[in-house]
Amino acid sequence: MKLKTVAIVTLVVFGCSFASAQTFSFFIAGGYEVCDYVVITYNSGGVVAGYDDLTTLCGYDFNSSIVGFDATTGNDGQPAHGKGIVIGDAIYDASADAYTGEQFTIWLSGKASKMKDGGFTGPYAWMGVAGTYTGLYFGDVYGFLIAGPPAKDDVAGHATIAGRLPGKLRK
Repeated sequence: MKLKTVAIVTLVVFGCSFASAQTFSFFIAGGYEVCDYVVITYNSGGVVAGYDDLTTLCGYDFNSSIVGFDATTGNDGQPAHGKGIVIGDAIYDASADAYTGEQFTIWLSGKASKMKDGGFTGPYAWMGVAGTYTGLYFGDVYGFLIAGPPAKDDVAGHATIAGRLPGKLRK
């Protein structure tokens, strides 16, 4: 009887941990919502993985892979910091459908930003940095985080988190 109970509990625990994905959409500081959003499909043992959805609302042919780990960033002057995850995002390669040599890395708090009276309250919940294989740092972006994907009408024609125009506007 104990063995059956252990087997059932194990199946329930593993089934639940892999059954639900976490989805987050991004608002750039100042209120601009982007067309892409991340879906974290694996979060276990300090490792996270998933994809940046570029196809559904941005019009690209491919999504980009994301992979990373649990991390805490210190308050060293950057606008967003704290306990969360750091992920590498292949958004530049996916949006170009080719190797670009460009890298986008994001720190996420893992908690949705709080809203009050139609506006955000509290600290920024994500920050992204971008650079190239040559070591060139070409910018950062930060803002608020919302649980779930953005509404299609809210992001029509908006750029991606990494500043790329939607696929349908580039063709």
